Amino acid sequence: MTTTAKSTSLRVGMLLIPPVQLLDAAGIDAFGMLAPDYLNACGLPQPLLDLAIPVSIHYISQSGPDSHVPMTSSTTLPITDSLTSPAVQPGQLDVLLIPGPDPNAIPDRAVVDFLRAHQKFDRTDFLIICTGNFPAGYAGLLDGKRVTGPRGLLPKLKVKFPAAKFVDRRWERDGRVWTSGGITNGLDLIAAYLHYKVQKELADLVCAMAEIGDRPQDYDAGKASNTLWWLWLILRSLVKGKAKHGKDKKAN
Repeated sequence: MTTTAKSTSLRVGMLLIPPVQLLDAAGIDAFGMLAPDYLNACGLPQPLLDLAIPVSIHYISQSGPDSHVPMTSSTTLPITDSLTSPAVQPGQLDVLLIPGPDPNAIPDRAVVDFLRAHQKFDRTDFLIICTGNFPAGYAGLLDGKRVTGPRGLLPKLKVKFPAAKFVDRRWERDGRVWTSGGITNGLDLIAAYLHYKVQKELADLVCAMAEIGDRPQDYDAGKASNTLWWLWLILRSLVKGKAKHGKDKKAN
């Protein structure tokens, strides 16, 4: 059996296609927690500090350095690199994280070319969170791959990217392409990726501190149950909305 060599350092890029879901992007912090400065600040025993590895993180966008990318919840994120920055070219990154943008947005040609160049070089692992499936799909990263996506958007994804093989799971891996379901399933994916990529004890430590990685790869409830829950939520909201409208009418 072949054993995958564990990384002793990581170069991580996060591609931001605005507007970005803030909670999708939050998983980048798990990579920062691998680094010596973070673990030292936690005051951990020396055997645990010795597990740390150097990590460099690049925040990438078309707008380039000295700009800020808009995200949900009225926040922004400063950008360190453009699509053409030397530090983020094919072969320079171990990991490229793609958090979800607006699912209706079509990425610019420059973004598609950037993703395809990394795919062609075959050196970087893609971690695709939630609606990050859309830019990844437009770039052809999902073609022929077994992938997952947000449950509510799986029908749309299947129509838009028919060359992909979609499954209903929290996260899925096919070669260098790792995909997640909706939003916080990205944390499940990253926890699984850390256990694949770095020393087990270091992955265990970070996941324990962040309290992530304790959910199974498969959903607890089936797809039918999930659909019924959404229908029930819509029905309740409709009933309450009508009741509120009636009260407001009487008050006037």
